[in-house]
Amino acid sequence: MASQDAKHLSQARKIPKRVLLTGSNGDTFVKGQGLCYNSDYGTATENDGERFNRVELPSVSNNRHFAGVLDHNVTIGVTGKTWVTINEPGSICEIAIGVDTVLDTGMVTCSVGEGDAGRFKFKGFAGRGSAIPMQTNASGIDGGEIDGTGSLSTDGLTLTAGAAQFADTVAGDKVFIIGGEDEDGSLYVVPGEYEVASVTSTTVIVLTESAVSATTGAAVTCSYYTMNGNQTCLAKLLDGEESGLVETVTPPNTGGAAVMSYMVGGVTYINGSITIATADANGALADGDQFGLKKGFYCLGAMTTNAVKVTPATAGLQMDKATAFASCTFDAADEVLILRWDGIWVVTGIVGATQA
Repeated sequence: MASQDAKHLSQARKIPKRVLLTGSNGDTFVKGQGLCYNSDYGTATENDGERFNRVELPSVSNNRHFAGVLDHNVTIGVTGKTWVTINEPGSICEIAIGVDTVLDTGMVTCSVGEGDAGRFKFKGFAGRGSAIPMQTNASGIDGGEIDGTGSLSTDGLTLTAGAAQFADTVAGDKVFIIGGEDEDGSLYVVPGEYEVASVTSTTVIVLTESAVSATTGAAVTCSYYTMNGNQTCLAKLLDGEESGLVETVTPPNTGGAAVMSYMVGGVTYINGSITIATADANGALADGDQFGLKKGFYCLGAMTTNAVKVTPATAGLQMDKATAFASCTFDAADEVLILRWDGIWVVTGIVGATQA
């Protein structure tokens, strides 16, 4: 009886659900990885409950339909789908992380996009898709430069850090590249999960495959972090309204009008350390579709020559609630913009960024 009591005490409270995970043959998913409901599944005019029994990787089209996190590792079979168990919001369970965590400190939010979809790293809004760490894990994530200051060689195989980031990195470790430079359209850093082939020094590693789509005469900057295995931590999955998750976007070097796109809702992190040569890298922010919808922007690193611009499709209101909000520009690290949809976008918080 004593051993049963001890086992009961050590079990965290989970809210499990069986769902159908879709993907491609051979796709691998890891314990703690966040997933979203396939909210546009089937024919839009039909009453189809499968939309909330099918799950997939987080994306810009499902980011406001967070389902939960995987309870186990899984590989998709030849049918492109498999039944899995997820832990729903409200659970106390393991989450896959991309940042060191401290017990009962701070909050992390599930990521959207190819770089590290489903991992909890940046801070977003509270609610479904965010979690409070309930375990300290500061051992498995070796290093990283998420401000865009990492440097990829022209062939995309050698990653050089500005400081001793790879002291504990070994061959076989993972490298998550979450953003990178677009060299005038001729060299694009491809976000994704890569593997370390060898370690040259505490500042240089070599990847098993190229992280760029073409070669050119100059190295390019990127944002990344490295990891041994699948790092997780016990966490409290928040419930309530949708957080909207977080995404990372990179401005193209040339800049110009309508070259950026932003996820509806959630927080957009802007990859930094880019020289934007021709004009501000501008992107339209679509009107909201729900009163109270929140949208955030956070600039990770400095922009040179020109800035990244956010232009609402419909002019909103600045924080004084009297001046029209037509655009906001970002050109330095840690600049922040927070908006709320009240029929128009209303600025509710701003740090460093320039509103106009």
